[in-house]
Amino acid sequence: MNGGPGGYPPARSALGLRFALALFGLLFATAMCAYFAVRDQPALAVLLGLVALTAVVDLFVIVRRVRREHRW
Repeated sequence: MNGGPGGYPPARSALGLRFALALFGLLFATAMCAYFAVRDQPALAVLLGLVALTAVVDLFVIVRRVRREHRW
C-alpha cells in the first residue's frame, strides 16, 4: 500500500484548478493589455503583457505535467 504519513493517501495536486486559473489569467491579462494599449497607457499594457506571458508559460507547464502523469 502506498500511503503517506499516518497511512493517508499521497497528496495530489489540483492541476485542473491551476489550469482554469491560468487560463482565466491569460484571457483577463490579454484583454486588459489590449484595453490599455488602445487607451495609450503603454506601461500598464507592457505589465499586463508580461502577466499574460507568464500565464502562457504556466499553461505549458501544466499541460506537460498532465501528459506526464496521464491524468486530468
